Amino acid sequence: MFKPCLLAVSAAFLVAAQSASAQPMTEYGRPVLSGVFVSFPHGGTAFRPTARQEAELLNAKDADLVTIKGRTSTPKPSAQDESLALARALSARSYLIARGVSPLKIVVNFASAADFIADNSTPEGRLENQRVEVELVFVGN
Repeated sequence: MFKPCLLAVSAAFLVAAQSASAQPMTEYGRPVLSGVFVSFPHGGTAFRPTARQEAELLNAKDADLVTIKGRTSTPKPSAQDESLALARALSARSYLIARGVSPLKIVVNFASAADFIADNSTPEGRLENQRVEVELVFVGN
């Protein structure tokens, strides 16, 4: 698995990149963040982005850092849902690696019953919450 030092460096870079990402790229090389949310059917783990999302992910090879966050729509965390969130994130990771993204650039995060972006009491909201977020961080020279 990953060595603690690599994880610490990746985590530090991510925090620094995310804190500066709200500002546009300048001649000083501030990081730029872009992202894609891909929904999953209930219990699904196959990463299937839409054509528009695929087009946005084409830039992933050029990103300096790629973060992947797997999520579920369950109201309470459980071991089964943690496994589902991880499987979703790993499915997205495999997709990106198959398209030429270096695995050394990818950081995976997952959580069940967390980070809802929509009303979880409706089927439409749950579908939005059952997702993987792929964030691309670009750092200028």
